[in-house]
Amino acid sequence: MFRNIVVLLEDNVINSNFLNVVTNVAKTSDGNISGVYVLPLSQTMINMPRTTLNITNVVDVEYFRDNAQKVHDKFESSIKAAGLKGEWFYSESRDVVTEVVRQGLYADLIMLSQADGNYKITDNVILTASCPTLLVPPSNISSGNFNRILIAWKKTRESARALHDSLPLLHKADDIKIVTFGDDNQEKQSLTKYLTTHGINAKIDQQPLDSLPADYGLPTDIDHSIGNRLITLSKEEKSDLIVMGGFGHSRLGDAVLSGVTLQISRNAEIPVMMSH
Repeated sequence: MFRNIVVLLEDNVINSNFLNVVTNVAKTSDGNISGVYVLPLSQTMINMPRTTLNITNVVDVEYFRDNAQKVHDKFESSIKAAGLKGEWFYSESRDVVTEVVRQGLYADLIMLSQADGNYKITDNVILTASCPTLLVPPSNISSGNFNRILIAWKKTRESARALHDSLPLLHKADDIKIVTFGDDNQEKQSLTKYLTTHGINAKIDQQPLDSLPADYGLPTDIDHSIGNRLITLSKEEKSDLIVMGGFGHSRLGDAVLSGVTLQISRNAEIPVMMSH
């Protein structure tokens, strides 16, 4: 169960559906929500007197702190209306990812809004968090009730972790489809057996690799094609959620996502839960 949910709160949550999704996900698990708001200011910016700066370079710290208070008020009213418990964590730090991941050490799920398109934060959280990450795309009208779930499966540690992490949601879903690429019958049997031991029935759709566009040859092109296929399938199935492994690595402190992970995280029109 997702009893402890960490949510990165930014200014755009005031006018978006994000908090509605957050509270509905929390209600299904009677969860506690930890709202994390990070004002990315250095101590130099905070402490430097305005009189020592050129007026065009002044950072109006109080303006940003006022915005943070508005988000705090919205957060408090949302969890109160939903009858949930919540905590507010405010930080003035230059590193948003570090703050979110640190709070995630004591959580079952991290939720991020994609509304501002700040993919650098998203990518690094996916690859460094100790728990799964749920991405909510911009202009999404999801209710946060995931009745139809599409799982992208590959015989890897990341996919196995994502499948395991999604069990609390799978138990409540009405329709579950697992999509794999290839025709490994043993793999299909192993997946069915694993889910059956958890009391979960799922359809397994093995997509043939030779059905992918023939003009794709490079690995990145194949990944792009698979990503597009998964997005198309999610629309055809009228899925509420995509579950998949988050593939990638860190290079010089920055996250580098694999092709399929990149394609889905940028272009899916429904929430996506990823585990690395």
